[in-house]
Amino acid sequence: MAQAIQIPFSFEFRTTKVQWAQADSRITGWARRNDGTVDGQNLVAEITSSGFSRPVRYPRQLLPEGIYDNLWIEAYTDKDVERSLSAYEPELFVPSGQAHAEGADFKKHSQPADASEMRKEFLSLKPNSKSVIAFLNKWGRWNFEEFVQLSEILRLQQSVREALISSPESWFSSRYSFPPPWRRSPEYPYFFFLTDRCEVAIRLTVTIDLLKQAKFRVCARADCGQPFPVETQHEKKYCDQYCGHLESLRRTRKTTAIQLKRSKKGH
Repeated sequence: MAQAIQIPFSFEFRTTKVQWAQADSRITGWARRNDGTVDGQNLVAEITSSGFSRPVRYPRQLLPEGIYDNLWIEAYTDKDVERSLSAYEPELFVPSGQAHAEGADFKKHSQPADASEMRKEFLSLKPNSKSVIAFLNKWGRWNFEEFVQLSEILRLQQSVREALISSPESWFSSRYSFPPPWRRSPEYPYFFFLTDRCEVAIRLTVTIDLLKQAKFRVCARADCGQPFPVETQHEKKYCDQYCGHLESLRRTRKTTAIQLKRSKKGH
């Protein structure tokens, strides 16, 4: 018989200073394994940022769904790949800054941060490069890759929104729910997660909230629509005071406009 076991652990999110910039990119061919054979799961992209170009490994799964499914069949050589994907220029963001530190040096080169606050800002991101770069420059590293694609960020954003306000089954059946490796400590609670990667922290906060069976509601302000936690029995309609105040002002203005219109008709 299966048993639900509650295991205590600690979770700490920290930020590392990283400078992000938008990069031009183009696909130039197939990636190669160490033995020189073609790696059919990865391509090579040439990215150019601040006047410098370099090749990076580009996972084939990042290609637009359904458009290049037959690439492996249709493009045998690097020239075939480059020609087939000549119109595809993914919008990439690349980091620069200090190298990632481990162990005791990690905390020396990072600052403690609030993962929940970071997730809240992430869910409010506008789907454009300017907003994403500002977010990344504030919160630091994204994941373990050499770049992040705008579509990746927006895809995770949508998945998190859906997970918080719908059935948890879809989240736990996705790759997003899989937690990072635990680390061990000689002190209670003996297991902990420590990361400066925003993507890892966002995913972990969602997994933790859903495991705790936390409840969320969608903000009643139509042009907000962000999920927020239900923490009391009081039926809170808005995610924060700003949204509530803005809606109150809108109702007041609408009422005033109606009264003014009626007053003019009366005369």
